[in-house]
Amino acid sequence: MKQWFLITILFSVLFSTVFAQEKFEIEAKVLKGNVNEEITAEGNVEILYGEVILKGDKAYYNREKGILRLEGNVFIKEGNTELFCDRLVYDLKLKKAVLTNVYGKLSPVDYIKAKRIERISERKWVAYDGVYTPCSQECPDWSIGARKFDVLVGEGIKGKWVSFRIKNVPVLFLPFIASPIIKERKTGFLFPRFGYRKDDGLIYKQPFYVVLGRSADLTLTYEKRTRDGDSRNAEFRYILSENNKGNLFYSLIRRDGRKDWKLTFSHRFFPDEQFYGSMSSELINSRTYFISSQTFDPEEKTKIYTKSNITFSKLWKHAILNVNAVYLHSLDGSTDTIYQRLPNVRFYLLDIPLGNTPFSFSNDLDFTYFYRKAGDSGYRVNVQPTLVFGKKWKNLKSSSRFSVLLTKYQHGGKRSIVQFKNTLSTHHFLPMTEKFLISLNPRLEATYREEEDQSSNPFYDTTDRIEGEKSLNGLLDSFIYYSGKRIMRLSLKTFYDFQDKNNHLGLWKLDLDISPSQKFSFKETLFYSPKDSELKKVNTYFSTKWKVFSLWLNHYYEFDNEVLNNYLRWGASVPLGKYLTFSYSQRYDLLLSMDREREYALFIKRGCWNGRFSYRWVRNYDNTLDYQIMLVVNLLKVGNYGYRFLGKKE
Repeated sequence: MKQWFLITILFSVLFSTVFAQEKFEIEAKVLKGNVNEEITAEGNVEILYGEVILKGDKAYYNREKGILRLEGNVFIKEGNTELFCDRLVYDLKLKKAVLTNVYGKLSPVDYIKAKRIERISERKWVAYDGVYTPCSQECPDWSIGARKFDVLVGEGIKGKWVSFRIKNVPVLFLPFIASPIIKERKTGFLFPRFGYRKDDGLIYKQPFYVVLGRSADLTLTYEKRTRDGDSRNAEFRYILSENNKGNLFYSLIRRDGRKDWKLTFSHRFFPDEQFYGSMSSELINSRTYFISSQTFDPEEKTKIYTKSNITFSKLWKHAILNVNAVYLHSLDGSTDTIYQRLPNVRFYLLDIPLGNTPFSFSNDLDFTYFYRKAGDSGYRVNVQPTLVFGKKWKNLKSSSRFSVLLTKYQHGGKRSIVQFKNTLSTHHFLPMTEKFLISLNPRLEATYREEEDQSSNPFYDTTDRIEGEKSLNGLLDSFIYYSGKRIMRLSLKTFYDFQDKNNHLGLWKLDLDISPSQKFSFKETLFYSPKDSELKKVNTYFSTKWKVFSLWLNHYYEFDNEVLNNYLRWGASVPLGKYLTFSYSQRYDLLLSMDREREYALFIKRGCWNGRFSYRWVRNYDNTLDYQIMLVVNLLKVGNYGYRFLGKKE
């Protein structure tokens, strides 16, 4: 043992002079040779080179060529890389290596087995006649076998003529596969998608990717349906700079002897924190597009118009400029009667202190041009100078705002509306015990606004309907803290209107939020009408998690002259094993005493892949049911694959 120790020290010193930048140590039962030429080692060879640990039965090193060779039960450890092989040839100068009959892991999410592997760099490896998987199981859930494939550690793979395997059984052969490893984009076919829908039959989607230079690309997708129709999609993406980019999407669907199309465009740029701009547009030929696309999105099913807009914002120290233009295209054919804001320009002059006084000045300038194809087009200019007073006495804070709204119409004359608002607020902390603390934050707000008869003014939008107001608003925010953590919030807001002789008391609002721990949460929002002595709106949410079981419940009720909603939603999830979870959700219409929506879903999470299988149906107002069966599988490093079946029940 003493001789082994002295030989180890000797070779450590000699090799440290040869490799000044890397620490090199070698241990073995037998060491032969000249350190200045070549060395052979046998028996429990262990080499430490920098942060790389190498082990084997035999080792050979040539100093002039910088070649290190290990044979027999070779083990390599470098960071997260741990590999076993029969033979290793390591070029210490170029830091490249060749391994034969290899198995092990390149990273916590890259496992490999191959007849031969070449280490091109610290990140890139090339495997021949091998199998790759991100699964850590001894028998992986899925893997990819290929004659040759590249691995970019921690990022992905690419290979040609590959076999996709489930539990080591080949189930699919592909000419090419690639995950995000490809840093240089290449034109070519992407992985096809398959699916099935009741009305359309089998569906085949084939995307084709086109590189259009360093900062632009295009994806063309052809979709064929065996029963009726096909579709063609094109998505163009471009990047002008890091903060200046956009995309354009076009979809054409041919179904039932008709053609439906959709066009969307979006662009945004923000060269700095003080400047922002965006443009977006959405156009479709008719509502039949959503029927042809077989959408299951409730928002699209009920969409009544598409929206296009342009927005620019510029920020200075004491000012903000916003420019916005909006165009609405009605899907029911009433676009000509809609007022379009083309454009709306707002300039905010923020509170500017007036010397060392408690006063400051602000101004809001608003220019809007309203266009309607059916007529009544024109502009409106609003100017609202405001004098602000702010003062604080210990815990009491007073803030007053006096403003005059001056309006000039292209048609309809002028108006002048005076407004005054004063806010008094304070806060108090009340320690109850050593750990409990209550915070009370009352606020009283008085508002006065002149009443104006605007019947002679053209009605451009709701902001022209400014009614007079003489009111008091009271708000009490209270918080309960335990050991420095907030566990409850209670907010009560009241309203008193001096002008409304029939109903001085407006709606009262109550907000309650209780969250004593991550396992329990309760939220309640109530709107109560003192005049009618009834609730106008209720939104209750409750959630709990007990061990592995979770449950949530939501009740929503809203009643006014135009809107009437009263439904109950709830859901639960429970694990069915180590990897499988079942969830259920339901929406019940309390007005019609019927179910409106249900969903059953199974989730599986296996580390290297996860999936979701669900069945969902939605009841329409004609009492028909739209249902959807969906399977989505996400393979780590490869991507998402989904299959959807849509149907309708009368």
